[in-house]
Amino acid sequence: MGRRRSRPHFNFLPAKISRTRKLEEKNNLITITSIEECKELLIHKEEILEPQPECCIYRVPKDLRRINKAAYTPKVISIGPIHYGKDELADMELQKIRFKREFSKRISVEKWQEFITFIEKHEQYIRNCYEEKPKNQKIEFITMILYDAIFIIELFLRYFYRIECEFLLFKPRVRAAIRLDLQLLENQLPYFLIKGLYMLAFPETNPKAERYPPFFLLACLFFQDVMFDGIPEEVEVKHFTDLRRYILIRIHPKQSFGFPGSLPCAHRLQESGVNFKSASTECLLDLKFEKKMLRIPCFNVFKIPIWKVCELQIPRIQIVDGTECLIRNVMALEQCHYPMQTHVCNYIDLLDVLIDTEEDVNCLVEAGVISNHMGDNKTVADIINKLSLQISGSPSCYFEIVKGLKSHNDKSWNHAKATLRSVYFSNLWRGTATFCAIMLLFLTLIQTICSILQVV
Repeated sequence: MGRRRSRPHFNFLPAKISRTRKLEEKNNLITITSIEECKELLIHKEEILEPQPECCIYRVPKDLRRINKAAYTPKVISIGPIHYGKDELADMELQKIRFKREFSKRISVEKWQEFITFIEKHEQYIRNCYEEKPKNQKIEFITMILYDAIFIIELFLRYFYRIECEFLLFKPRVRAAIRLDLQLLENQLPYFLIKGLYMLAFPETNPKAERYPPFFLLACLFFQDVMFDGIPEEVEVKHFTDLRRYILIRIHPKQSFGFPGSLPCAHRLQESGVNFKSASTECLLDLKFEKKMLRIPCFNVFKIPIWKVCELQIPRIQIVDGTECLIRNVMALEQCHYPMQTHVCNYIDLLDVLIDTEEDVNCLVEAGVISNHMGDNKTVADIINKLSLQISGSPSCYFEIVKGLKSHNDKSWNHAKATLRSVYFSNLWRGTATFCAIMLLFLTLIQTICSILQVV
């Protein structure tokens, strides 16, 4: 027979309290002491129940995880304590050892002790960065942190120097999987820790040492993709998920906040005369709503404005395999760490309002707002519609934009103008034909009037 597991020690009541409880039960008396025994002794008295100020790495809330568990779970490599020791990720532990040995060629033997001292000095701070306190013993915790951090540093350096023999980077599929795993909210090390070890290894003040690029530059280059273009100004982020969020909102304009309420979907807005246009900007969240004077194609040569139209400018977003995963983790971070600054959640919520069906995606694809690399447009509609599920509402930074769109849509005259434009002035030839027909009708009317006047 196998060994029986011992029950957790918090289930055993202290003898003195147990005798007190027996006495109370004998006298049929319920007191605060007996109440506390039933509930509060389940936790250690010294256990801290609230997150610490340093906390920035969270387990994804259960209601979000149930919607798409795979989007929050590492597939090839574990970083940090939350997914540490999982059998399905064990293969990469050998690669961490290999990378540690390769990294040894870049530094002196004495540096290793400096690394350990640095981690040991900040051990409690690092533990406090996790909402769910790591239960690892001291030696195990420091070992895990050291190997994970060195793996990331060596990986970034190998990517920067284009070491072609590195098979983890040479195979696009493996590289993409690692890149994605390193941006999952549950799969993080504190940024200050990795950067601190990097600066210990390659201090900028040492003129004799080989010059290595700044760590922030290495991280930005490694994570560059279709939603990450250009190198931003360096800031102190919490971790790599926070870096991704910073990239998305780095030049996000400050707008008024509020709760916008309902809004018609994209093709309904288009029927009311709203034009969708792909905006040329570095910030994915930089939407603009403008009113412009429309010049009908046949009048372009005369530069004559005919009527006002509303234009919603949305930066181009490419939907690829990893897009949903990245956005989900950034949204989870906002829900946990930035509950009053949920800019990415606001952006996705607005897209969710605009996109109800495949027809709405068609409108945005035709306008160049969405670049679909996922197959049919219905797939994109399904992805967008599920992203906002179980996301808590907060004042939206697009309040004024939604307010302007609703005001425009509520006016029936705008629908009539849009119908007139789409039916009679949708392109150069139709607009020219309409203009000629109007002129012919006008000339015919004048000729008729002149004929009547002559008879009279």
